[in-house]
Amino acid sequence: MNKMKAVYTLMAVLLVMLALAACGGNENGNTNAGASPGAASPTAEPTKEPAKDPVTLTFLIPNTDDVTPYNQIFKAYEEQTGNKVEVQALPGGDYDNMLKTRFSTGDFPDVFLMQPGTKQYVKLRADETLYEWSGESGVWDNVIESIAEFQKNADGKAYGVPFGKTGMMGVFYNKDVFAKAGVEPPTNYANLLEIADQLKAAGITPFYEGVKDGWPTQVFYLTGWVSQVDQEIGDEGVQKLDKNELKLSDIAALKDLFVKAKELKDKGLFQKNTLSGTFDELQNELGEGKVAMAFMLDGILPQLEKKFGKEFVTDKIGFFPFPSATDTGTAMITPPNQLMVPSKAKNLEAAKELVKFMISSESVNTFYQNQPGIPIFKGATSELYPMQETVQEYIDAGKSKVNVQNRLTASFLDLGKILQNFHINGDVDTAIKEMDTNYVKDGNSKRLEGF
Repeated sequence: MNKMKAVYTLMAVLLVMLALAACGGNENGNTNAGASPGAASPTAEPTKEPAKDPVTLTFLIPNTDDVTPYNQIFKAYEEQTGNKVEVQALPGGDYDNMLKTRFSTGDFPDVFLMQPGTKQYVKLRADETLYEWSGESGVWDNVIESIAEFQKNADGKAYGVPFGKTGMMGVFYNKDVFAKAGVEPPTNYANLLEIADQLKAAGITPFYEGVKDGWPTQVFYLTGWVSQVDQEIGDEGVQKLDKNELKLSDIAALKDLFVKAKELKDKGLFQKNTLSGTFDELQNELGEGKVAMAFMLDGILPQLEKKFGKEFVTDKIGFFPFPSATDTGTAMITPPNQLMVPSKAKNLEAAKELVKFMISSESVNTFYQNQPGIPIFKGATSELYPMQETVQEYIDAGKSKVNVQNRLTASFLDLGKILQNFHINGDVDTAIKEMDTNYVKDGNSKRLEGF
């Protein structure tokens, strides 16, 4: 028995030793059966990073913007990355308030489109809520210098990436109507009044004003600002306004704009039904040649194209800036919208990559194919309407200026409503006082320096 027990013990020990030897011979647990002694083992493949799971990014946009170019860009992005983009269109009239609500509840989108200007940084408490882009590589290389500088606040920080095109405001006119009356675009403001009188004498309504909609009435004053007010107060004056060191009511050139607008009405140079005037009716009246001119933004161009065709817009619609007292004036341009990313976005890194994808040359050209406009990116190609080429010439000649609303941190609150009332009562002093009061009120609510 003792001998048998010893044999069994010896056999167990041998089995354990054999097992240990097998494990020690290949620490990866893989045998190299059939390999001759001293032969090299096959090289192991490098460990691959596990594929990242696709994510769905949310992109917020006002429903007043055309989503077609964005959808095309996002389709290409999805094909390249596997990530999806869900476009959420919020009501344009309430976009800012709805965005603020989502921020206050922590319901952050991944990327969202916002109006231009550093005033949006104040509105959204950018230093607390938004990703800062000024030092991000690959973002600013192709942005034209003036737009890149406009994007930065006083501290040199950029919480948004510009995207889109340079817009414009001024006087759009029907070329056939001008030709019929035998008039040319004006050389100064006095000449504009002469042309309007000549058109009226020919039985043509010189100007259309959309008082019912409210917002169209602002274009006269904003375009007049760059040709008239900026000439009086300069950049220094705008900086003083931004700190409430200058009152709107103290600017003589601004008061003169109200006087000029009242003169147009008193002389009967607008259509008869100004109080019921709308943006939609304006398009029809201008397109059909019943009205010669309108102080308007370039958003009218795609609308006219839908109603009257591209050839009509290209051949029959002209443009000139608000004339100054001495020359053809300064072209008012509007900077592009901006892409913003919340610093607490659920998919922050993917959101940043989406923004970079959107400003790539391929994506930018896709955008301009759908929405032609004056590009803000170097090397971008865009088919311009002739009137946009006109503004480009003013830009190249140094005769353009960004909308003052984009240069000021505080806003001209309820300006459309103020101008509606002014159109009814014609009280210049009351209108300017209300404009000044609301401006200071907005600066105070934003807790801006000087307010």
